[in-house]
Amino acid sequence: MLVAFVLKGPRDPLRPSTAQDGVGPLTRRRYWVDVEGATQPAEEIAEHWRNHLPDHAPKWLTWFRGLDHPVPPARCGDRLWIRLFLIRRGRVVIEHIDPLGFRVRTLRLHPEAGTTDFRVYPGTQPGGMVLQIESLLRSNSHFDRLAYLLGIHAAQSHNWHLTLTSVAQHAGGRIVNRGTESLEMPRLEHTYSLSERSSGA
Repeated sequence: MLVAFVLKGPRDPLRPSTAQDGVGPLTRRRYWVDVEGATQPAEEIAEHWRNHLPDHAPKWLTWFRGLDHPVPPARCGDRLWIRLFLIRRGRVVIEHIDPLGFRVRTLRLHPEAGTTDFRVYPGTQPGGMVLQIESLLRSNSHFDRLAYLLGIHAAQSHNWHLTLTSVAQHAGGRIVNRGTESLEMPRLEHTYSLSERSSGA
């Protein structure tokens, strides 16, 4: 009965959520890979990543599709439907796009509350770059917090690193380093500040 209640979801499932909607600590989780020898410009990789996120995420962990229309294209304001770990529903909305990345915000029908940033950082050498996925989230409920502590965090990390590996392969480069970081945050603060106006591209 408890599981059925949790999976049923909130009354307003498509309302954008903020970290204040969640429970537990505000946590910044960062996953990244260092890439050398990429054959595509950073801007083209970022645009491809946004429009083809469903192709790069492993469907047995995170299955994306467009909620408002088929993807691609993926534009600012578009919502994505997600099936998490084959059983849990999730929804997000693209709230920011710029030449080197995009950011999505969870909707209430998601096990977490907050934002996730997908970004390409060009390196100093030709073909060098960092691909990064960074979430700033709280668990949506005490049930979701418990599930995260009991093992979802490992599946989540594996999912995003597989996604980063796939994007790096598309970029034509090789991964020379990778990492994961998880920090409890006293305030809302991504490592990348949205200094540019969102685009509808």
